Amino acid sequence: MKKLIVVLMGLSLCGSLSAQTPVAPSTGAGEENARQERIKWWRDGKFGMFIHWGLSAIPGGIWNDKVSKAAYAEWIMFDEKIPAKEYEKLAGKFNPEKFDAQAWAAIAKQAGMKYLVFTTKHHDGFSMFDSNLTPYNVVAATPFKRDVTRELAEAFRAAGLHFGCYYSVDRDWYRPQGPGNNYKQANVWDYPDSKREDFDRYFDTFAKPQVEELLTKYRPDLLWFDEIDMKTDAQVEELYQTVRKLRPECVINSRIQGCRFPAKIPPPHCDYITSGDNEILEKNIGFEWENPGSMNTSYGYNLNDHNWVSAAEIVSRLVEIVSKGGNYLLNVGPTPEGLIPQPCIDRLAKVGEWMEVNQECIYGTSAWKVYGEGPSFENKKDTVGMNIRFTAKGDSVYAICLDWPEKDFVIKAFGKAGVAGKKVGAVRMLGVKDEIKWSQSDEGLTLSVPKERPCNYAYVYKIDIQK
Repeated sequence: MKKLIVVLMGLSLCGSLSAQTPVAPSTGAGEENARQERIKWWRDGKFGMFIHWGLSAIPGGIWNDKVSKAAYAEWIMFDEKIPAKEYEKLAGKFNPEKFDAQAWAAIAKQAGMKYLVFTTKHHDGFSMFDSNLTPYNVVAATPFKRDVTRELAEAFRAAGLHFGCYYSVDRDWYRPQGPGNNYKQANVWDYPDSKREDFDRYFDTFAKPQVEELLTKYRPDLLWFDEIDMKTDAQVEELYQTVRKLRPECVINSRIQGCRFPAKIPPPHCDYITSGDNEILEKNIGFEWENPGSMNTSYGYNLNDHNWVSAAEIVSRLVEIVSKGGNYLLNVGPTPEGLIPQPCIDRLAKVGEWMEVNQECIYGTSAWKVYGEGPSFENKKDTVGMNIRFTAKGDSVYAICLDWPEKDFVIKAFGKAGVAGKKVGAVRMLGVKDEIKWSQSDEGLTLSVPKERPCNYAYVYKIDIQK
């Protein structure tokens, strides 16, 4: 089972741990009201599908019969320093005849996911949509000649799900972008003499216009940027205002500027914070955030990556994230034939079975501040043999047990040390008809255990608080 990575507030995959608590700047009431209205569907949905798919699926982590040492197969162009003219030949081989956007949407919906984020242009510079700005796109450059972004947008919306676009501005290995910055992630093997002016030209004449194309052609509900501080502050502001002008209701993530954890909360130019890859914050930060997670090591399709996490681990991560006020954006990396890998389908089906019983404790909930500012959990050392996470909605609290309770147990959060003065009115376990016997005292809330388990992985007590 892949280890769950939990990070302190201030740490991201490409950042460093901040010792200071982020400072909250003043925000206009009107601007915050607009953000709250814009982000409501996303905040309530909690669980989304991330899809990394493009030309890199064809080599699948192997180049010139050599298995790449890189963890992420979608980075093979950079890691193997493949010349752009050589890499672009993959477009002539991209013909995913088994691609079915409706089938992908059905898999996401069955799993309980509420939105999609699709890689319309990853760092390799290939456009997975019908772009008027370059022939290096899925319609003009491949034998497939279908606009997969259009098909996914239509299929997911037809299924009642929201549609979002991933777009990489700061890294485009197909085009000259200058020498790069301290991340050193520019294509200097093809363009060793490229200057900063090349990046500015690329931003003005290609990247920002492509974002405008996405906004007007596909009307995304979310734009998911993946940046590394290559843009100037003025360029970030220009990009942000472009989104707000063309599609005011579009949600924007914090990587519009960089991938470090923001120094201020709420951060500028975005609606929510993206944490590092597979990194989960230590606690609720009082602002919306999302974890982009993978089901194995790589995000793009990798022939040799069989490090699959279990369905139990996925449920555990989902519960952990939601209990801390976050969303879980879980990735799949389809094959070059256009299929979501079967291990992903199998795990998502099992997650969907759990969601069918317990979705009430996920959708539309918020983190429950048990002991003031947290933590929003009780571990085995706090509760007799139990790991518990909490979410809340209205007058109900959901105690999500990550272990099956073998005998009656006490939740201390409902005792004198926790929510003193809050009286419990009723208790039941989701998916169970058995009556739950309970009693509340200074020690906490004592709960009985049903005879049979209603599901696998995690078990939810719904606790109604008296008004």
